[in-house]
Amino acid sequence: MLRRPGNRSMLWSFGPIIGGLLLTTGFFLTSCVQTGQPPEKAPAKTCLDCHPEMAERFQQGYMHAPVKEDRCDTCHLPHGLVGVVVLRQDEPGLCYTCHKDLQPSPDQQSVHNPVAGGRCSRCHDPHNSGYPALLIASGDEICFGCHEQASFTRKYIHSPLEQGCATCHDSHKSDNDALLTMESDTLCLSCHQADKDVFKKAHSDYPVQSGCLQCHTPHSGDRPNLMKKNIHQPVDRGECDSCHSVSQDVISTRNTADRLCLDCHDKPAADGISSHQPYLEGQCTACHRIHAGDDPVLLTEPEETLCLNCHDPGMAPEPEAVQDENIGQEKEIIRSIHDPVAKGQCMQCHSGHESRHGFLLQKEARILCFDCHDREVFTDKNKSHPADPEKSCATCHVPHKSGNALLLVNEQTTLCFSCHKTQGDERGRLSLHQPFATGNCTGCHGLHKAGAEGFLKKANTGGALCIECHKNIQEGDAAIRPHQPVSRGQCEECHAPHSADFSFVMKKKPGTLCLSCHPDIKAVLENSSVPHQPAVSENCTSCHAAHGSPHENILKKGQPLVCLSCHRETAQYWQDGYSHQPAVKNCLQCHTAHGSDQQGMLNSAIGKLCLRCHENTGEQFLGAHRNISPGAESCVSCHDAHGGPDRGLLYPVGHIPFQEGTCKPCHNGGAK
Repeated sequence: MLRRPGNRSMLWSFGPIIGGLLLTTGFFLTSCVQTGQPPEKAPAKTCLDCHPEMAERFQQGYMHAPVKEDRCDTCHLPHGLVGVVVLRQDEPGLCYTCHKDLQPSPDQQSVHNPVAGGRCSRCHDPHNSGYPALLIASGDEICFGCHEQASFTRKYIHSPLEQGCATCHDSHKSDNDALLTMESDTLCLSCHQADKDVFKKAHSDYPVQSGCLQCHTPHSGDRPNLMKKNIHQPVDRGECDSCHSVSQDVISTRNTADRLCLDCHDKPAADGISSHQPYLEGQCTACHRIHAGDDPVLLTEPEETLCLNCHDPGMAPEPEAVQDENIGQEKEIIRSIHDPVAKGQCMQCHSGHESRHGFLLQKEARILCFDCHDREVFTDKNKSHPADPEKSCATCHVPHKSGNALLLVNEQTTLCFSCHKTQGDERGRLSLHQPFATGNCTGCHGLHKAGAEGFLKKANTGGALCIECHKNIQEGDAAIRPHQPVSRGQCEECHAPHSADFSFVMKKKPGTLCLSCHPDIKAVLENSSVPHQPAVSENCTSCHAAHGSPHENILKKGQPLVCLSCHRETAQYWQDGYSHQPAVKNCLQCHTAHGSDQQGMLNSAIGKLCLRCHENTGEQFLGAHRNISPGAESCVSCHDAHGGPDRGLLYPVGHIPFQEGTCKPCHNGGAK
């Protein structure tokens, strides 16, 4: 029989394990033979035997029962030699194995959103917590993590709210609306006694027993008695008899609600071109509340949601999911939406009941836009981008929402480059102007009432257009010395408007661009035997600010800091030691900026350089040098030109006779 080459290695790999099993089995059999009884079983290890830090971490405060009872395997699978944490099931199935009573039924009236999504750990910690019920924070704090706090903190606050949300709501599921612990009217009457005189007086002596939420807001409000924001006039006046009658403490309605509305309000006109269907059919309560509401004209919901109950949801803005770094979760935002739609003001363009124009528009479509948008600005009379005469604004824009900015029918790049193909091809270059890269053509171009040729927002004379975004380039401290093209607003001397093959949308390589205006510097570089390396590599911006600086020669930093950005070692003794004064003040006292024929880019020979400030004759000089007169060229053989550990700026490591002040072993008196 043929064997695979790997079998032997596999046997060797499992050898220790098999051997261990055989030894264990042998021990077991031996024990049985000697005692006649099976050996005693060693106590099984618990998770905390290997993970003692978990006890310290989790066994505090309120503990989950399995944690408290050291039963980690209730939720986790034992992992053995492989250090992984595996749950027996995912949420919420794992939780419901014990908490079946909290699992909502398919026909449950209302379910808390995290429960419906199976996200138990959104509110609870699975191990332990400092709060009851293993909550990750106090109850109300958790609630306000999802529910906007403003609607709960208005001028008048419902008393139970101050005691916590759980006073009225179940935190998981309920057989009542809005997770209420009881049916809403029953819940209200559990605190408010309807048979008391004060209650009757507040309700115009009507025997009110139900419909509390028709007039009152349950959490907080801006009107006394938590009345809703807008109140039907007969209710506000206490004229309930206008619509109701009372017989033996039973309130009845004199007619159907929709018919009662027409007793006071106008009926549909016969000459309307378009009518709202509910209005035409006399279904007033399809859109309006009877007693009170928080929305204008007693609408049952805000316009933006009410209208969409019947109308195509495609008219609604489509949300876009983005990551919110503050909460570590995705949130939904709208990319582009017409302002009235965003504010839920459907009736700014449409009539609620009837209209002489199609789609219940308040005016003819081609002139309706000009109610908000200046006709003089948005027509071709003022150099506006021409529109299709039949479509007018709809040539480029949609009326409700768009997946693109500015309600465009397509993203700007698609829309604009469908005609401007040459500019579209530029997107393949290395460096793109930010508006161009993001397809924000209107960042620079004004398609309505353009200010200059090319439909630019304004002429770029003096950099006027560029400054709209780059204000910091020209606006700054009065001490700033601007680069000459910047002071003149000649941005396009250096930068391309759309794209370029060099960084920062530079028309040419930065160094090449600089030297094209500074030929004197170019000549220095070409004629220097020791050029400055950044200048040779044409990396001018390593030392100079491209737009301006408060420092001489528009350096990024003043002297000597600009040089120390690269040559840090020259300042090693300036804090704990002594510095050479010229070096601290200005490196250019001794060095050239771009190139030199002297080593170290010195601006003259070393001997002549030192003698500018120091004399090499006289009693004081000879005394400091042991009566030996050194040559001027030899200064830097003993002294550090930038700084040193002692006042004489001597190098820290020296020849022993020299350090001992004995020059005679090597030099004759007076020798140079």
